[in-house]
Amino acid sequence: MADNIQIGTRVQVTVVKRPTNQAAAKTIARVLSKDETVAAELKRHEKVRRANFRTTPRGGRQFALQLQRKSPVRGAIGETGTVFASADVINDLNSVSRFVEIRKADR
Repeated sequence: MADNIQIGTRVQVTVVKRPTNQAAAKTIARVLSKDETVAAELKRHEKVRRANFRTTPRGGRQFALQLQRKSPVRGAIGETGTVFASADVINDLNSVSRFVEIRKADR
């Protein structure tokens, strides 16, 4: 199905199989992170991280204290996301097509 995707359409991506390598898991997480609700959550989390950033002297130097970045998607089986099909997304989906199910989005 990844071959039939037109640039500029919206597609729904569902993880149906556990990725067998770390690169595929990262690619799936990157594609799913482009979903609108996930992107809004990442933006909110980044705002919190910036608000809690502080420096403190430690050993005669400034030491930065910052919250760790946490992604709301992991690429686990059953996770879904609706993404805009740009050229880079289509290339990523082609590389992980054996782990995901791709279909046209309803909206």
